Formats: sequence, structure tokens, C-alpha cells
Amino acid sequence: KSRDAAADFGVHPVQIREIKNDRVSARNAFMGIAVVHGDLIETIPSITEPEGVEYRITTLMQKMNGKIDSLLRLDRPVTVTLYASSNLPISGMQNIAEKVRAVVQKTNARNYGKLEFRHVDPLADRALLDLADTYGLPRLKWPAFTGMDGRPVVPGDGMLGIVLEHDGRFETVQMLARTVFGQYAVGGLEDLESRINGALDNLISINPRVGYITGHGERDIHNQRDGAATFRELVADMYDLKTIDLLKEDIPADIRTIVINGPRSGYTDGELFKIDQFIMKGRSALFFVDSFAEIQPDGQNMFMREPVVLPVMTGIEKLLEHYGVTVNRDIVLDEKCYQASMRGMGEQSLYFAPMIGSEGLNEKNVVTKYLKKIVFLKSSSLSIAAEGRPGTRPEALVSSSDRGWLMKGRISFMPWSMAPPNASQMGKHVLAAALAGDFASYFAERDAPAQKGGAATGPVATDTIVRRTLKPARIIVVGTSEITTPSVIDKEGKTPNSVLVHNMIDFLSGNYDVPEMRSKGLELNPLRDSSDGTKLALKIFNIALLPLLVMGAGLVVWKRRSTRRKRIMAEFATEVRGE
Repeated sequence: KSRDAAADFGVHPVQIREIKNDRVSARNAFMGIAVVHGDLIETIPSITEPEGVEYRITTLMQKMNGKIDSLLRLDRPVTVTLYASSNLPISGMQNIAEKVRAVVQKTNARNYGKLEFRHVDPLADRALLDLADTYGLPRLKWPAFTGMDGRPVVPGDGMLGIVLEHDGRFETVQMLARTVFGQYAVGGLEDLESRINGALDNLISINPRVGYITGHGERDIHNQRDGAATFRELVADMYDLKTIDLLKEDIPADIRTIVINGPRSGYTDGELFKIDQFIMKGRSALFFVDSFAEIQPDGQNMFMREPVVLPVMTGIEKLLEHYGVTVNRDIVLDEKCYQASMRGMGEQSLYFAPMIGSEGLNEKNVVTKYLKKIVFLKSSSLSIAAEGRPGTRPEALVSSSDRGWLMKGRISFMPWSMAPPNASQMGKHVLAAALAGDFASYFAERDAPAQKGGAATGPVATDTIVRRTLKPARIIVVGTSEITTPSVIDKEGKTPNSVLVHNMIDFLSGNYDVPEMRSKGLELNPLRDSSDGTKLALKIFNIALLPLLVMGAGLVVWKRRSTRRKRIMAEFATEVRGE
């Protein structure tokens, strides 16, 4: 009975190993959590380690609260449509509509009755097959053949899948799978409820939205190779990224934080004005700014040629300089850097990938307070205005070690072309900075640029520029966008760099308590690095002094025993002579 209840909640057994009396045995165990709130049921299917459980439960509860609000705000149900061609000659099609209907009804009861089921047979209306391309559902075709039961199958085509639709948006749930023999069959019915729930979550946007500015070559949130797809998946547990093209639209009113990630082309004054006025309303912005773009060669001998590094000018730099942070035209190199194993060359120092220890992380700001080691990649240095700006509080979040230096002029990321300079040319450099407080508008002393649609006409006019923040705002500036790529972050949020990036969004969104909980699930959480002198002293102590101390302790014990033996012998020897 308990097993059936666990399966009903979506908690399935995991295999564990038990070592007892020099024997290893495997057994199945239920190690999940089901959280029930109102009609909603959310689960953590398996808990295999204690790290990060507090954070997972907290974000799950936050997700449930957001989902309840989103469901109750719906003015009409979400349509769940099963597109299933009745002529599909694949295994599992028997009573498929009834099976899916039962799952949707069960899911509907747990989502405040906001789902409405429909079954559509494309065989009855051939035009519906064209929707396969629209929704991204597979369209199957087959020639005449003889089925497994010996019956002839006429040639045809069809489709199978589930589509959730609401307010012009849709999410799809795939239902096709491959057998061990490579044939198509109906699959995924055992976890169909959880997949429908996941599609519903994406459809109704249960998490707060974060604006992601596009249109200038920013890192693509759908690019898994070197874009920001991993970044999007990383923050998806708490935030939904909303892409915004400032040339075509304004920043929506419900957006409280925007992200500008590695733009490559220039912003118009009208776009900069929208960003500036967004901040003037007391909202937050996260800037990942690259001073240089690395262009990979193509054509013949592309792997033998060095990439071209070109400067990037976007206009964001002058906006940030006005707020109090300058992104310099250089690349920070550091002796304390990542060591890569290169074939035929052994260990190679990647000076452009500084390893930042606790001494380079701000211990007072929640973004970096609970981190001990991170890595930066191809970052420019930042200069914080010495006197700050009136009403603002600037602080360095991440800095290189005191063994860092700057590469200027011709930029090359070939590691064998780099060498540390003299100690006099080394020093500490800021890689990421945070600003908070009251800011003056970049356009306070400038005319507002013309916006799409032109200026309003008539005798009544308005001052369209907010010249100072209406309430305190927050800004974070990072000298590279490389730390949002899959090379340094993971979507599960286990690595320190993933935690750092997520913490930045939390800080700007006002979730100050979450970073501490998230840091408990770090896979890499090293002890504080010791200096070379301390390491040498400990080595000498362990190799030489510790044995000497043991020998000294042995001599002391031997001396005390010898003295005691002599005292006893002297005492009893006198008594023997007296007798």
C-alpha cells in the first residue's frame, strides 16, 4: 500500500548498496519527498545525498506558491489536446485516448480544475497533419507492409503527441519512443503526469520573470554549445527568462531584473534610454560585458590558425561609466590560474583563467560570501570610481590575486605566448563589481532620444525623463560573459561558478536568504588555501619535528622509568642489607 502511494506521488525506488560483513548487497529503497499544498502535489523523486536538500525544498515551496497564483489568475482553462492518428500502426495505440484522458483528469484534479482535455484524430481531417510542424510533433509515414499479427497495413501517415495551449502559447509533450529493435511505439505513459505538469509550469510561467536583452549578438539562450542555454536552465528553478528586443518593444512592467549578456553590436540611444529609465525606476540590472570578441577562423587550415580577437563597442560602456564602473580595454591574467593538461606539453598554465580564492571574494556581500573558489575566463578589469557617485555604494565582488597583470594592445589567448612580467607590474584587479543606491540618469543632462511612434502632439506635454532613481536600484557588472557558458557552469547548480551566477540573480531580485542555502550543495567547497611558507613549515614539522617530538617523549618516559626503577631498588636494597 505504501509503495502504491509513493508511486502515486511520483516517488520511485532507487537502488542502494549496503556493505556489511565484507559483503555488498543491493536493494531498492524509497528516498523521496512529496510536498502537498492545497490541490498541488510536488515531489523530489530521489534524495541520494544530504547536500542541497534545504535549498531544493525551499525552491519547491516557492514554485508551488507561484503556481497557485498563476493557476488562480487564469481566466479560462488550459487546453490539453491529444493528437493521435487512429491509423498509426505502432505498439501501444490501443485505447490511447482513454489512457491519456485518465491521466489528464488526475492532473486536472491537482491543478485546481484548470485543464480541459481534447482528443483530435488527424485521420478525420488531413489538414491537421500540417500542425505537426507548427507544434514540433513528429509526423510518421509508412509504406504498405504486413503487421506482426499478419494483417496487411495500407500506406499512410499520421502523428502522435500532446499539446498544451493557453493565451497564444503552447508546450508539447512527446509520446513516441523507440523499442530495442528500433521500431516506434507509444512511450512515456508511466511518467506522463509529471511531464504534463512540467509543460504546464513552463506554459503559465509560475516563476518571476527576468528580462534577457537580445538583438545585439548577445549569447543565445537556446545555444547549448557556447551560448547561454545552460544559464537559462540553471536559473529556471526560480526564474523565467523573457527575451526582450529593445528595438521592437519596451521592457514589460512586471520585469524587475534584466540581464545583458555579452552583446557584440552597438545599442542605439533609444535602447540605452530604455535601459537607463528601467534602472531609474528602482529596478536591477546584470551586465556581462566583453571588451573583446574572439573570432574563430574558417576555411582551410582553420585548426592551425590563431583566432582573431577584435574590440567590441556597444555603447553599454558609457552607460556603466556614468553609473560608476568602467570596463577597461584589457584582459586580466594571473599566476594563480587554471592548470590544463595538454597532450605532449604536460601541465599548461592558462593565465587568462584566474582561479579566485577566498581572498579575492567579497566576504560581506551575499553573492560571494559563501563561496571559497571560482574561476573567471577572459575577463577585462573594472575600474570603480574612487569617490563613487553621490548616493551610490560601490563594492568589488570578485578580484584577481595580487599576482595578476594586464594584457593590453594586441590580445591573444594562446597560452604559450604568455609569460608573467616582473613583480612590480603585478597587482590585484577587480573582475566583478556591485553598485547599489540612488543613481542619476545618463540622460539627465541630455535630450531624450526619439522613441518608436514619435513624440506626443498637442498642448499638453510631459517630461519623459526620470532624472534620478525613484527608489534604490542595484547593478552588477562583470568583465566577461564567458562565465555564463557551459564551459564553467552546469545546469544542476553544483559548481561554484553556477552558484555565483545564480546568486547574482538572487541578489538583484531581492532573494538574499537563498545563496546561503544553495552553497550547502556545492560539489567543490575547498578549505582555505595556505601560503607557501605555511605549507613549508607544516611539511618540516611533519617530516622532521614530529619524529623528534616522539623521540623526545620516548626519552622522557624512559628517563622517568629509569629513575623510578633506581628509587625502588635503592629503597628495597637498604631493607635487604638491614636484615
